[in-house]
Amino acid sequence: MTIHINTEKVKEYLNKFLFYYDLPGLAVSIGYGDKTYLWALGYQNALTKAPLHTQHIFHMGSVTKTLVGTSILQLWEKGIVDLEEKLIAYLPSFQMADSRYQNITLRHLLSHTSGMPDVEDYHWESPQTDDTALERYVYSDEVKNAHLLWAPEEGKFYYSNIAYEVLGLVIASVTKKTFEDYVTENIFRPLGMNNSTLLTFQRDMTEVCAPHIKTQENQFALVPHFPYNRSHGPSSTLTSNLEDLGKWAEANLHKTILKPGTYKTAWEKQALVPNNGEHICLSWFCRKQSNYVFYGHEGTDDGFRTSFWLCPELDLYIIVCSNLTKAPVKKISKQLFDNLSNTN
Repeated sequence: MTIHINTEKVKEYLNKFLFYYDLPGLAVSIGYGDKTYLWALGYQNALTKAPLHTQHIFHMGSVTKTLVGTSILQLWEKGIVDLEEKLIAYLPSFQMADSRYQNITLRHLLSHTSGMPDVEDYHWESPQTDDTALERYVYSDEVKNAHLLWAPEEGKFYYSNIAYEVLGLVIASVTKKTFEDYVTENIFRPLGMNNSTLLTFQRDMTEVCAPHIKTQENQFALVPHFPYNRSHGPSSTLTSNLEDLGKWAEANLHKTILKPGTYKTAWEKQALVPNNGEHICLSWFCRKQSNYVFYGHEGTDDGFRTSFWLCPELDLYIIVCSNLTKAPVKKISKQLFDNLSNTN
């Protein structure tokens, strides 16, 4: 397959997506071989008409989970954790109102096969920002009183943000650092991701895109709260921009942030995702398009959506961000690939 990237033609496509999907802003990055392309269209804030630029910061939502998976696998490479070890070996005080939780392993948590339910309320409107916020949530009544949907040994997929908050606390527990400090020291700094943080409350918010929602009259309105709460740092709090997410994509395409052999473990299928034909690996999802395998993750929260996918066989990545709840960024990503590719 040959990939053709005509920057003007791509911009044409993106303008159509911006118009037909009625988005406030759309930011896209495509990396192919040694070339990187970035586009930004629309508004950072549709109410003030402030234009969107490629350096603007987006809330990346669940793309954060790929940082969690990589952190666990870095610790696995060093022999600090074992993927087959029980969770309670690392968090002995952890409890749920269902004795089957004692059989949950790190692999179950990473692959959303633990049987854990999802978070009930993220409390974006009243965020906690202190260093112990994550620990308080993991040991909170919401988690402690929860029941598993099924036994982890069944290996069935159910997307659980609780599982990733727990993994974040495992990282903090075994490294004696906060989850955010570990990621900063072992991922952001080595890769030069200087525009990225998990501590959004420390940012200059003038650099950050405003989160939008559609009213019943189909008008843009601002979400009254930003989707940040340190209690849910590992599941969803990455804020970054196209440049830095491109560095993250390249580190995984070229297998530099983990040992090359570790990617066989990271990208091995663990369970089928119902309804869409994708599979979950260890924090990464994988899917096929035009017979090529893509690894990636979506990010969805109030006012933002991100689609982050890479194809090692083609040395290609496509990142699509928008500052609108339910923006169809995955559809845009797939359509972009179809438009760029031409089978010989």
